[in-house]
Amino acid sequence: MSQIRARAADPQLLLEAARVFNAAGCDYRSAAEVVSDLALQARDNAEPRVRQAIIGDAAALRLSGRVPGGYRAALELLDPIGDREAEDHDGRLHVLRALANGQKYKASPQEQRDQLRDKIIHDLEIALTQDPSLRRSISHFWQLPPEGEDPEDDLRAVYLDHPQLFEEMINPPSAGPINPQDAAAADQTGTADHDIGATGAAGTSRDHGA
Repeated sequence: MSQIRARAADPQLLLEAARVFNAAGCDYRSAAEVVSDLALQARDNAEPRVRQAIIGDAAALRLSGRVPGGYRAALELLDPIGDREAEDHDGRLHVLRALANGQKYKASPQEQRDQLRDKIIHDLEIALTQDPSLRRSISHFWQLPPEGEDPEDDLRAVYLDHPQLFEEMINPPSAGPINPQDAAAADQTGTADHDIGATGAAGTSRDHGA
C-alpha cells in the first residue's frame, strides 16, 4: 500500500497523467485540472526539468481557460522564474510568461502597457537564447491564423503597437530572415503550439501547453 501511495504522489507520473487527461478532451477537463493541481503540489519533489514542465503545463491550462484563473493565476506560477538557464532549460516558461503578459497587455490601460511590453520582449529574447529554433514559429502568437482556425494571438495587441520590435527580434541581421515555409513547418510540429498534451515538456502554451 505504501508503494501505491508513493507512486500516486510521484510528480513525473502526475505530470504524465494530467497530459493524458488533457489530451482526452473536454470530457476529462475536470480530471486534468485535479491531476495537474496534484502535480503542482508535488513539484518540489521533482527534478528540475519535470518541475518546470509541471509549472508550464499548469500555467498553460490557466491561459487557455481550461482551468480557472487566467493570466493572473498563470503569472503567479511564472513570476518567480528567473533568467538563468537552469530555471528554464528550453525557454518554454519565458514564452508562457510573455503570453500571460500579452493577455494582461490587452486588458491594461495605456499607461501600463510600456512596462508590460518591455517584460514581454525580455522574456521572448531569453526564450530565443535558450532555443533559437523558436524564431521559426513564435510569430504564431501574433499573426492572424488561417481562415477557420482558432486564434492563439496572445501577443497580437502588443505586436500591432510595436511591430518593428518583434520583427527585429525574430529576424536579427546576423541570423538572416525567416523562411515562411520553415515557419509553417515548425508550427506543424508543435514547437510553439499551445497544446501541452501534443507538444510535451517543450510545448509552450494554450491549448497553451496543456
